[in-house]
Amino acid sequence: MFLLSIKKRKIKFIISLIFVFLFAVNTFCQEQDKSEKLNRLLGVWENGGRFIEFSDDNIENLKMRIVLKPYYRFVYDDASKINVEYKRVENSKSQFYLRYKYALTRNSLVIPVCVENNSLFTSFYKKVKYTENNKEPNYSERSNSLEGFWIEQGTRKGILLYPNELPESIDAYFFHGNSYTKFRYWLDDLEYNTKKAVMKDNDGNTYEFPKLLKRGAAVYSCITSNGTKLRNFETGIYSIKTIKNSENEERLALTFDKQGAGPGKTASADTYPHQQFIVMENLPLFILDEGQVFAIGEAYLSRSKITNLDEEIKKHNSKRRKKF
Repeated sequence: MFLLSIKKRKIKFIISLIFVFLFAVNTFCQEQDKSEKLNRLLGVWENGGRFIEFSDDNIENLKMRIVLKPYYRFVYDDASKINVEYKRVENSKSQFYLRYKYALTRNSLVIPVCVENNSLFTSFYKKVKYTENNKEPNYSERSNSLEGFWIEQGTRKGILLYPNELPESIDAYFFHGNSYTKFRYWLDDLEYNTKKAVMKDNDGNTYEFPKLLKRGAAVYSCITSNGTKLRNFETGIYSIKTIKNSENEERLALTFDKQGAGPGKTASADTYPHQQFIVMENLPLFILDEGQVFAIGEAYLSRSKITNLDEEIKKHNSKRRKKF
């Protein structure tokens, strides 16, 4: 009995050690994950009109600082500092939600962003499930990196000094083989539900997509009636190729060739132009987050070479300007 009691105590001790080890490993992995998230966001970012700096407030929040480059960049204007909550999208390495509230406003604003390769995108497309002939397609059998259904995320206007207005519409793309279908979800006053929109191709295949989208309290619909048939859309073929940019670096380029439209009254070849690109040819294309995301056009922000924004502002604003 005495030996049996000793064995039981040893087993309990070993189990306790295993539990402590697993707890330590889990805590370490969580800290590593938080550190990785911070490393992707922290630092100074910029574009032609502003700097945006993310600094570490605590483990769940950041400070976002916006410095404008107005007056032909004669003066850098330290315009705003905002507390930001951040959260990484589940099963994603590059997508985050930024939640913040402007002064004198009641509601918080949530903006999805995608951060990868020293680029920060506030407008991109995310792959969403759909059905083909009542079955979910097997993407592994298809080599095309854009194959599937994609819905626009974020905002094309980027991070502003004031709350972004709700977009009137949200773009969606369906890529199948070398063809594409583009349509829009329009802001509506409907109650959200999970009904499907149905589209048939010339070969008789049936595709089902979400009929409604929910963005916060707002609801968007791709069908203007109570029906389920998708009627207003643009069709064509597309191609992807590798080109060299101005810095002689290879990059992907996307070209759309519009060829037709759906049977709806408001469907036409020019119904759905992209506001930033009049000619949809050789558009910069970025495949991100292990193929879960793609973006058209340059990133909203690029990581800056500047590491001390205070010093840069002081240095820049102290320069003497020539008088004309």
